[in-house]
Amino acid sequence: MFFNKFSIMEKLSIFVPNSFLAESKDSKIRTYKVGLIGRYAALFRANNIVIYNDNSDGGSRDDALYMKTILEYMDTPQYLRKQVFPITPELKNVGILPPLRTPHHPATDEANVGDFRKGLTTKRVRKGTIVDIGVGRLALCKEKLSVNKVLSFRIEKLGKEILIEPDEPDSVYWGYDVITSDSNLYDSITMMKNKPDLVIGTSKYAPNINSILDEVQTSIQQANHVAILFGGPYSGINSLINERKLDYEVNTVPKQGTETVRTEEAVASTLAILNILLN
Repeated sequence: MFFNKFSIMEKLSIFVPNSFLAESKDSKIRTYKVGLIGRYAALFRANNIVIYNDNSDGGSRDDALYMKTILEYMDTPQYLRKQVFPITPELKNVGILPPLRTPHHPATDEANVGDFRKGLTTKRVRKGTIVDIGVGRLALCKEKLSVNKVLSFRIEKLGKEILIEPDEPDSVYWGYDVITSDSNLYDSITMMKNKPDLVIGTSKYAPNINSILDEVQTSIQQANHVAILFGGPYSGINSLINERKLDYEVNTVPKQGTETVRTEEAVASTLAILNILLN
């Protein structure tokens, strides 16, 4: 079952620190942990995953780029992965990643006129651009596009020649973008081209979300772009950003039964609550 995009909110961005993997040294565990973030982001229809620099001893630019590679690999349809991603050490454990099973990851190479598919631009020709959309043969887009880019297309004609146009559906969830930032959390928020109009921080020291549930729900339903901020193993939101910069700071795992809540667990819990408030 595929879910529609948010009926009111146009964008959902989640912010995760580059220290997310600081306590994980085993390569399989690191890959799996990043896979959980990608899976939860897709499950609850996040549009952006922003990896920011929390300036902790455990965070690094290398880890941010590692996370970006894994997340983008997950978001890329299976029929394009071998062409888009060369074999690298970062991808040696991708077999353990959970599949996204999103609308832009079709399970078949069958296609119909009007279908949307992700495609890799392979070369420019006199008539336009040749594109691999994963249907057994190459398609033609009559626009001159940059080569070696994964873009979204709509199938316009099926026959001896497959004709496509750049387009993206607005009625289904179409994956996420991954943004890496060398800046701190606050600057990473303000640098976004489409700036959030509602910023929510998560913290175990914050008020129980139930205490302001109606207020938060109203704000979310009126917002166009919501940013949800998560801390890491060494730095909570309070130490990363002045709470006066936040619209809300909430605890989405009240009365937790464990000493700590891992970032991936906070992502799942928070987005699940957000999903309920939006529907």
